[in-house]
Amino acid sequence: MWDKNEELLDEINNNHTNTKYLKNVEIPNSVRGVKDLKQCIEDKEIVVFAVPSHALRIVCKQASRFLTEDKTIVSLVKGLENNTYKRMSEIIKEECPNNEVVVLSGPTHAEEVSIGIPTTIVAASENIRAAEYIQDVFMDSNFRVYTNSDVVGVEIGAAVKNIVALAAGISDGLGYGDNTKAALMTRGIAEITRLGVKLGANPMTFAGLAGIGDLIVTCTSMHSRNRRCGILLGKVWI
Repeated sequence: MWDKNEELLDEINNNHTNTKYLKNVEIPNSVRGVKDLKQCIEDKEIVVFAVPSHALRIVCKQASRFLTEDKTIVSLVKGLENNTYKRMSEIIKEECPNNEVVVLSGPTHAEEVSIGIPTTIVAASENIRAAEYIQDVFMDSNFRVYTNSDVVGVEIGAAVKNIVALAAGISDGLGYGDNTKAALMTRGIAEITRLGVKLGANPMTFAGLAGIGDLIVTCTSMHSRNRRCGILLGKVWI
């Protein structure tokens, strides 16, 4: 694993922990932090991008020098690029045009995945064989992976649900009840679906894990930073 934060890499290598993001979780010895991006990428079949959305393009530019055509790129990044509003896979394809790209998205808070709580996710790619390859690699008894060819729908669902989660948190902070949150979530997924369809997505995608599934977990869980932010905003406005 590569990261620009060398203190984090040292913590992973020396203590097998990541106390800032995954408290009380022991990271397996097989996970090794490296400070050289080339060392992280070369001789690997799969390269996973798990960086903030605003940093993806610059990381892709740096990584592209070491990416041969045989490597499959997996994106865990949720969001849209500032100013261009491009999806994350669009950025990757622009900067790394010779590689297959698979998007992994769904209701998957790392706090739960890291301790083996049963979780489901979607692997989406325009090349369904690439999605099935990543499905085989990532799936185990606690982590079930489904495949989908609708990359647009999966990425739009992942990005736009955060707006609804912020509103759900504000509702909680204001002291409103389950009725209000249910209304926000239900009408929210309807709006997300209409936007996605306008952009070329399959409406059925939003009825699945990458749509309503991700929306539910983001609007209801205290692991959700968007919901927590909304709660604080709601309390300020009371």
